[in-house]
Amino acid sequence: MQGPYWTPANILSISRVPLSGAAAMVILVDGPVTWSLVLILAAGLTDLLDGQVARRTNTVSEWGKILDPAADKISAALLGVALVWKSLLPFWVLGAIILRDLLIVTGGFFLTRHLGHVQMSNLPGKIAATAIGITFILALLKADQIVMDIAIWATIGLLGLSLLIYAVRLLRLRNRPNESHEV
Repeated sequence: MQGPYWTPANILSISRVPLSGAAAMVILVDGPVTWSLVLILAAGLTDLLDGQVARRTNTVSEWGKILDPAADKISAALLGVALVWKSLLPFWVLGAIILRDLLIVTGGFFLTRHLGHVQMSNLPGKIAATAIGITFILALLKADQIVMDIAIWATIGLLGLSLLIYAVRLLRLRNRPNESHEV
């Protein structure tokens, strides 16, 4: 691994997991929805800031390229399990999120071994992560069923699109190892 580990950007990424874990615990113990929302929004803020901080402080690193998406995936799993457990989100939605994430992680490992470096997340993946967050917040707020249906299907569509774009990038970069830009 190259680059420093303990950078402000990486600390922001890492902090997303305990913030999401705390929000999941509040959900599981039927704590105040406001606390869950504040914790989820704080976790979301770390996701908005970590990349900006890395670029502005010139500390973009291989570690950060791993920590940021890993924190997203772990946070989504923690919150998704809590929401499913409390019957606020259908299990199949969490299954779709986890399956897509497992496929992306598997492809990422393959690409890293093939290219010798970690690829950065791309915009469709970040949009899909945002859609997941919005859907989770709507589930927590017990939004009307029509709103939930729209949010869920939009999220599923964005997950599928981002997976397709990641797959295309994987195949293209696998065949042309000198090419490492984003799709």
